[in-house]
Amino acid sequence: MMLKAFCLQKGFMEEKDFSRQIEKIKTEWYEAFKLMQKYYESDVFKSFKIEYDASTWYQFKNPALIYPAEREMRFSTPNSHINFDYYPSPLSKLGITAHNFAYLADIEEYYDYENNFSMFLWEQKEFITPLQRANLRAAHFIPDAVVEVTKEGLRSFLKTRSEEKEMDSYEEPIVIIETLGLMGMPRRDDILKFFKEMSEDIESAFDKFLETPYIFSFAGLATPPALNEDKKYGIRRREELTYVKILIGRYVRDEMGYEEISKELEKLGYATKIEDSGYKPEDSVDLRWVKLDYAMERLKRIISEYEHKASHSSYYCYADMADALRRIYEKERTAYRSYI
Repeated sequence: MMLKAFCLQKGFMEEKDFSRQIEKIKTEWYEAFKLMQKYYESDVFKSFKIEYDASTWYQFKNPALIYPAEREMRFSTPNSHINFDYYPSPLSKLGITAHNFAYLADIEEYYDYENNFSMFLWEQKEFITPLQRANLRAAHFIPDAVVEVTKEGLRSFLKTRSEEKEMDSYEEPIVIIETLGLMGMPRRDDILKFFKEMSEDIESAFDKFLETPYIFSFAGLATPPALNEDKKYGIRRREELTYVKILIGRYVRDEMGYEEISKELEKLGYATKIEDSGYKPEDSVDLRWVKLDYAMERLKRIISEYEHKASHSSYYCYADMADALRRIYEKERTAYRSYI
């Protein structure tokens, strides 16, 4: 009780100290929420509020969370630990908002909220697949915002570690590769070699990167809950991805060789490409709540942007993102035609 009272008191002091900044940020979150509804509509959103709650950070170490039972989405920065907006751009706020509400669609598709919500929470605790499916759902209509969330989240986490040095030319490809992993979509880059090169060029920033929650480049493909344990779809267990991060640290410090770490990854079932020609990761989420006309219009524009980037890069990630979005677009176009 004393700890709770202390947190509430700290939260009140922080809200007072940051009151002007918080009001501005709260308006930006609310505008992102309204814009999300242009693409992703459901009556279930209408009673939700966007609220500032600094104690969210202390409880969950997460700058923005949704609370379905309380009908609120809460953000917690700035606060006494983080005196800046963790997701400063309007596009990243749009991405986080859509991502958070995508969990409601996931619960509706795979779980009964009233009777089986505990199973969703268990899956979320053990596997990254609910996280992948939430990002994949959001990527069905605002993939650029999903990428922006990865970029701003990575930058802000490094900032909290007092490492604000730019990642130079590595930032964009690592953001794209990580986002593809967070969506559970195919990747072709040799990520081991990419990380090795990055660590040699910007060692201090890379060391801090290993402290972040990110390493989703090595995550498997998006699947429904029933396929979580199937190794042919890659690494989905959270504890196994944590172990991968340890392996990467050893590899970049030359404590493990390329062949040695490759064998370890193989034992874990590491896979980022689709071996089963009949499997479509994008079909692990349905199209409920998506306004297909708006979604398809935005997707077409973003696909062309990644096609242009792919033509000027030696990395596969840009072409992989364009391919992933084309797969989503074809799925949406098929569904849209069936409605006409």
